[in-house]
Amino acid sequence: MGIRETRLENDFNEVSQLIANSGGTIALISSQGKPAYEYVIEYRCKGIERLQGNDPVFRTNHRVKITLSNDYPKNSPSAEFLTPIFHPNVYTNQRVCLGSYWTMAENLSELVIRIGKIIQYSKDVLNLNSPANRDAKDWANRNPNRYPVDNQTFKSAKKPQAQIVWNDV
Repeated sequence: MGIRETRLENDFNEVSQLIANSGGTIALISSQGKPAYEYVIEYRCKGIERLQGNDPVFRTNHRVKITLSNDYPKNSPSAEFLTPIFHPNVYTNQRVCLGSYWTMAENLSELVIRIGKIIQYSKDVLNLNSPANRDAKDWANRNPNRYPVDNQTFKSAKKPQAQIVWNDV
């Protein structure tokens, strides 16, 4: 098995563990390939589907297709919403702008968590400096007190590393 296949296998295992530990807030709808290179993930959290005037119209389930190219993990995955979303970091064609955040060290389960935070307008991932959707950016700039729209916590599938404590003798 090559490096890419090993990475894909590890990613599938970590995403499966993340979903199993999510309490039903994340679901794997489908995957393609063996090892998997394409996923449809469903998030069960509040996000903004569209605006009605200046007021958000919320939805509580969101589907995203994540595709891992032949150059993955060297090149970033692509992610596209299959359900409507109104967000500064999602283009009007529903593609997620992953920006310059991607590094080979980021695994797929971390990306799945990041997309969940994007849905919720979590301030730690919201990028208003380089918007994919200017209307959503303008709304976010006018309404900073209205987000995050949900506080659902998506937790990493990785086990915390043991801490090393150094004692001076």
